[in-house]
Amino acid sequence: MSEPTTTTTAGAPARPTFLTVLCILSFVGCAWYAFSGISGYFTLKALAPASGAVSQEINSAMDEAMDSEQMTDAGREIAGALGDAMGSLTDFHAMANSSLTQGLLCILIVAGVWMMWNLKKTGFYIYTAAQLAYVIVPFVMVGGLAGGFMGILGAFFPVLFIILYALNLKHMK
Repeated sequence: MSEPTTTTTAGAPARPTFLTVLCILSFVGCAWYAFSGISGYFTLKALAPASGAVSQEINSAMDEAMDSEQMTDAGREIAGALGDAMGSLTDFHAMANSSLTQGLLCILIVAGVWMMWNLKKTGFYIYTAAQLAYVIVPFVMVGGLAGGFMGILGAFFPVLFIILYALNLKHMK
């Protein structure tokens, strides 16, 4: 049984319906992620001045807890690690830059999808590289617990779509 394809009038090779649906979903998703990435940048930049005060409060509370006579060495180590993790959660400057970078990476992703829409295999490689960069950006720019959490949560759909596009490579040249 062959896969349904979209017809072309100029005699060009027909694009499979599955690839067409994937591309349309990618165009919509990229528009959403570009908008949320760029608007997230401005939102997080507005929150950044408050992040310094929050970080100082967290650090002073952790220092006070670690200076307590009742805390064991293991407890001090855990409290120090928790303080570092909480501090990375309030680094709005890094999150803002990560958000903007991800929003701009959507331009490369769209370029790759456009090429795959036109049945060019090069688009798959551009798309894959841009999606992997999209997932890696929070790990590198934000780091810590927040960056890891953002990167892992953001990896599901890119990995799924890379696999689905790879299934369509046979239709591209």
